[in-house]
Formats: sequence, C-alpha cells, structure tokens
Amino acid sequence: MPKNSNPKRRDFLKTAAAGAAGAVALSTLRFDRAFAQTTGGWVSGMQVNPNIDNKRVVCCFDTNMLTSTPATTFAAQNAAVDAARVSSNLDQMAMQLAQKTTATEAWASIFRTGANKTWATTKVAIKTNAILGTNGNHPRVAVIKKICDVFVDQLGVPAANIVLYDANSDASKTYSTYASLTDATKIRAVVSVKAQSLGGMTDVTITNVAIAGRAITGVADFVNGVTDILVDIAVVKRHSGPGTSYSFGSCSLCMKNHLGTFINKGSETGTGDASATGLHSLAAIFEINKHPAVLGGNPVRQQLCIVDGLLANGNGAGGTWDTRVDRLVMGTFAPTVDYLTATKIMDDVMGKPDANNNLPKFLTEFGYTTTDPVWVEIAGGVVTSTGGSGGSTGAGGSGGGGSTGAGGTTSTGGSKANGGSTANNGGSKAGGGSTASNGGSTASNGGSKAGGGSTASNGGTSGAAGDNNGGTIAAGGTTANGGATANGGTTANVTSESGGSPATGGTSAQPETVASSAGGSTATPATSGAPHASGTSSGCNVAGGDRKVTRWGAMLAFSAVVAGKLRRLVSDDDQSS
Repeated sequence: MPKNSNPKRRDFLKTAAAGAAGAVALSTLRFDRAFAQTTGGWVSGMQVNPNIDNKRVVCCFDTNMLTSTPATTFAAQNAAVDAARVSSNLDQMAMQLAQKTTATEAWASIFRTGANKTWATTKVAIKTNAILGTNGNHPRVAVIKKICDVFVDQLGVPAANIVLYDANSDASKTYSTYASLTDATKIRAVVSVKAQSLGGMTDVTITNVAIAGRAITGVADFVNGVTDILVDIAVVKRHSGPGTSYSFGSCSLCMKNHLGTFINKGSETGTGDASATGLHSLAAIFEINKHPAVLGGNPVRQQLCIVDGLLANGNGAGGTWDTRVDRLVMGTFAPTVDYLTATKIMDDVMGKPDANNNLPKFLTEFGYTTTDPVWVEIAGGVVTSTGGSGGSTGAGGSGGGGSTGAGGTTSTGGSKANGGSTANNGGSKAGGGSTASNGGSTASNGGSKAGGGSTASNGGTSGAAGDNNGGTIAAGGTTANGGATANGGTTANVTSESGGSPATGGTSAQPETVASSAGGSTATPATSGAPHASGTSSGCNVAGGDRKVTRWGAMLAFSAVVAGKLRRLVSDDDQSS
C-alpha cells in the first residue's frame, strides 16, 4: 500500500503545512484583540489589580510628616510638610499594599500599562481636589509629586504625558506654581485648566441623576480610552449636607472626588448650575465609580487611590482644614479605601461618625460585606495594627487576624533588642500581636491566629500552618524577636530583626513583604521551615511579574502545537503504509 493513501489525511497535512504561518498570524491577531479589549466598567467580583486584593488598604500614621501645625492657606500647608518623610512613607505603604520587599517592585506591581504600550507612550491622569483654590484643603504637593516621581523616574513616563486635573474646580488655580515639566523639585506634570488637557468633556449617560433630565459630561480622554492610568488622590472631608440627596456616608473621599471627573453639562464653561448637580446622590456616586471611564481599560484605568489625611475637614467639605490627622491612606479600590478611611479615621480618630448609616452601602453595592476589608496600619514604615475579617493574606498573612510582614515582622508594641532579646517567655509581640506563653503562641491582632489551627501551649504543636482570615499559625511555638527560645523549647516562624538570628524550628509564612522599622532597618524573612499550606494569598505568585502573554510568546506556543501535531500525523501515516 502506498504511503499517504488516505486523501483526506494527505490534504490535511498539506493544508496544515502550507497554512501554519498564517494560522500563527491569525492566532496572534486574536491574542492582540483580546488584550486590547476594553472592559465595560465594574462587574461583580472583578479585581482592579490581579496581584493586589481589592479589600486591602494601608494607612500610615506619622506625626513627623508635618513639621508644624500650619495656617489654613495652601502655601502654609505645603511649607509645613516634610516631603522626604512623605515620600518614604508612601514607599513603605506601597510595599505593604503590593506585599513586596522593595519600593521598586511594589510600584511596578501597582502600576501596569497595556500589552501593546510602552511606558514612554503611556498616558497618566491624576485627579485632585481643588475646591477653594489657594485656601482649601487639597492633596498636598509632596503627595502628588511623589506619584509623579514614580512615573517619571522609575517607570519612564514622560512628564508631558501626566496630567493633573479637577474638571469642576480647576486644578490650575491651585497647583500651577508648584508644577514644572523639567524641574525635579516640583510636580512634573501638565496642570490642566479643568479638563482641557484631557480632551475636554463629552456627553455620558448617567441614569441615577438626582435631578430628572440633568445632562452629565465626563472627561473625554477617559470615556474614549485615551488615558491609560488614573490615580485618584482625595483628602479627608466631612460631608453632611441637607436631606438624603447628600448622604455620602457623611464623608467626601475618593469616590466623591470623581464629582470633578463627571460634572453637569455646561459647568466647565461656567454656564451650568453646579450647586444643584444631578450627581449629588449616593446612587449617582456609585454609578460613576463603576463607569468604564473609571474602571474600564485593560488593565483597569484607575489603579491607585490615595487619601491625604495629613489635615482634614471635620466640619464640612467646603471649608478649610480644621483637624490635624497626620495620616495617609492607600489602596487599589475606592469603595474599600473610603469605607475604612471613614470608619477608622473620621469616626474613630475624629469622632465624626456616619450620621445616615450609609457607609455599609459603600461595600454591599460592590458585593462586599463590612467584615471583608483589611486595614493595615504602619507608623513610619512599621506594621502596627490591622483589622477586618475575611481579608486576603499576603506573604506572612494579612487579614482577619491582622497583617504581618514577611513571616511575622515585629513592630511597635513588641520587644525588639536589635540582636534578639526574649519577649514574654519566648513570644514575640507585633503591634498588639501574638504573645507566646511557655513556648506556645496565642492569636491576637497580627500574629498567630487560632481558629484556623490549634494554639501552641507549653511547647506544644499547633495546627499545620492553618490560616483563618489571614492569620498565620506557628507550627510549634514561637521564639523571641531575635531567636531566643521560649521556655517550652520550640521555635517558631518569627522573623528576626536588626541583627537577630532567624527562627530555625518553626513553620514560616512565605517570605515576601518585609515591613521596615521607623529607623529604616528592615526585617529579614525567616530562613527555615516550610511555607504555610492553607492560607489564601492575594500576593503575586511570580515576584515582579505581570504574567502577561506577549505576541511572540503566543506565536511560539501556537507554532509548537502545530509542529507537534504535524510530527504525530506524519509518524502515524508512515506506520500505516
């Protein structure tokens, strides 16, 4: 029997061989189309950043960010800011948010550009709040400058590609004197007159307008997909306007900040009725924060939300600052950033609770509950406390039991003797965290977590690296923060700091994020023991990688498949002859 006697089989081989290159090209086109596809805004369960949980929010409390309590003018506010301190703290916050060991890795994980874009061609917009011009409570220059420095110096975005805007109150009236495209001591960005540097405004459909028939416009470059990355920087403001139309959870933060991205049609020309905007309703606020202009794009356009809480408005959104808060807040998802800022800062610190009980809606509207968000608080770069249950874990466990650094970083409240003093009979304490008793560990706010495993006691064993709501369980006791063994004789997974030897006998959490101390020293990850087996993690599994499929990778993969099939088919034909 002659070879290749099956005509259909022969025809297939010829067609496949002749068309392999074309098939690869078609496959590549399909991949490109998939990566270029713009998402249609918020859908239930979507992650803003695949490597950072929407629920994770980081707060820095540091009274040294302000060198004095300033007057109410914007010039006085900026003069009182220690810009270097703010910059360093934002780096530390980024490391905690992205759960990376360096600021460079952290910022590269937070900010992402499209598969077919280079950083040199990436377009960035930063939303600020410029109400009251030079006398209001605005995001301080040092905060905005730091974000611009990251884009320009680390990622390579041209300063001319970064636009600072407020389409409602006009950022140019507040920030122009603080900006330059070439002076590295200033904000390196274009300061837009309203939205003129972002294509102006274009008509959008918002169904939940408070006033029937009110026409709304949105920033054109967002609506049309020209802008690649959006950073939302708000300030802490009390908002308790009249009736239910102004019920924003009694606060004006990142979500409401977009009443400067979407405005009344005509307002940008001064002909609109800004005092009776159709967007002053909670339903409208939710709708615009789900809009493709904000949460569209691939990757998602709005990639970072920051609340400048150095100074706050405790008595109303429209006035000057009246309360010194000394805090910065950062997250990737505005609803959780706003909810935790309002409950942890405006309520707990300022004593300004939500008068209308609308804050839970910030979460339920997006499919979350009030127990989901994770609040990671640092002081000068040290993890001090956490909150929330059901939070994601990172390297070392953050969430319901709290957030730790890389395998159990020590922070304020724990004993740390730069070489390893024993704390509480061998237990380490991390910001009110876990304490060991006779060699065991107990669960408390940031250390070992009972409920996902058993608690170690008298040198006994614990659950097999189980984890409950993010809390990591030691596997056999804990050591003091320098390596001294507890009375029970077993060691645990606590990271040594500032010269202390690492723990050697316990189970360590995956060493990824390292929290730095106020003095600048960083904890080192535990070097022995197996990683915990059952904790959920929101951290990136491939350090430094975005896990993007490139065009060439797709071509090579498809070519390999075609070649393999051809080899098998040819081989089978030869055997049948």
